[in-house]
Amino acid sequence: MHSQNRNTLTLWLSLSCAALLVACGGGGSHKDARVRLLNASADLSSADLFVENGKLASSIAARSVSAYADRGPGGLSLQIRSSGDGATVASSPATLKDQTHYTVIAYGRTGAIRTSLLQEDQEAPPSGQSKLMVLNLAPEAGALDVFVTAPDASLAGATPFATNLAGGAGSGYLTRNSGSFRVRVTGTGRTDDLRLDLADLKLDSGAVTTLVLTGGSGGVLVHGLTLAQRGEAVRRDNPMARVRLVAAMAGGRVDGSIGERKLLDAAAAPVIGDYTQVPAAASALRTSLDGQETVRTLPAMTAGGDYTLLLRGPASSATLDVLTDKNRPPAQAGQARLRLVNGLAQPVSLNFNYSPLAGAISPGAAGGGTVTATTSALLTVTATQSAAALHTEPSFAALADGVYTVFMLGGDGTARGVVRRER
Repeated sequence: MHSQNRNTLTLWLSLSCAALLVACGGGGSHKDARVRLLNASADLSSADLFVENGKLASSIAARSVSAYADRGPGGLSLQIRSSGDGATVASSPATLKDQTHYTVIAYGRTGAIRTSLLQEDQEAPPSGQSKLMVLNLAPEAGALDVFVTAPDASLAGATPFATNLAGGAGSGYLTRNSGSFRVRVTGTGRTDDLRLDLADLKLDSGAVTTLVLTGGSGGVLVHGLTLAQRGEAVRRDNPMARVRLVAAMAGGRVDGSIGERKLLDAAAAPVIGDYTQVPAAASALRTSLDGQETVRTLPAMTAGGDYTLLLRGPASSATLDVLTDKNRPPAQAGQARLRLVNGLAQPVSLNFNYSPLAGAISPGAAGGGTVTATTSALLTVTATQSAAALHTEPSFAALADGVYTVFMLGGDGTARGVVRRER
């Protein structure tokens, strides 16, 4: 089992004792602990909770919580199992106290599922106040800042509710006035790097609430989930997706937009646009290639996902390919993720340190894999049919946890590669 899975009680280390370890309420007349499962992993479609090989929760869907089950106190082993095949995906020790409520939280992605143990016996705050804790259970998103403000407040000069919140860490419970608030989550130190915007988080008088941040499929945006102490879990999904427009053709001017969001503005092709957030429900892309305007239908996008919209071919008959981008760092330490997006008219192959990484990548497609991190490697892109070198990087640095994309752009006679570091 991966070492991350063995070190799963992250919250016992990262949150204050006041947040998790002080029992401040009764659990009923019985002497058992009360335990439930919150499945906060989108990659784990259905999960079971076992304690000492006894099943306490069954078939808990992603981003939902089970009912409580009773379990005798003491030092125990917790296991998260996939409901489909019964495979254990995470295991951790825990010491449960009698008359105490716990939520076991499963989070993370395939190959790196982790658990945290949340004790739910916080003393209720005074009337007119509310307690809130934020947990960053989206480790692939990196460190995050969280702002809890009035609905119309600017982030300029705002003080974060929690700052530099690493994956697996939490803010501890903080008391503030009750009411309705806007929650914005950003990359640490960058208020322009918005990852989630919740317009109406309601904190009731006397309530204790945990806001759980979970990872989006693209690896950058995050979703929210509110967990009331000993109460229900409510999904607060991010409605946005990140898209970028890439014009691979050799020459011409390109405009592109989705609704009011501009993706490219009279850019000279070939060109790679930056990621822009758009509603995931958006259904149309408007482009102009050398003044020839076209409205193209988009396939359904997953909220929280990343996408490359690839335009290739002559301006008069350009083809649009919609590629799903996985910008999550590799699950295994010491690795980097490398892929190629083929904007040419012929198949190409991607090679890393003289070994094939992805072969015969079709026009309009992407392919790649993970590689051992290194500061200097030979990266080549070759024409699949002739093995002719189309692009070479003699000293390519693939840093640990990095995500890289090689774009092949231009016409077959003028092909060139451009490397982007995504993470």
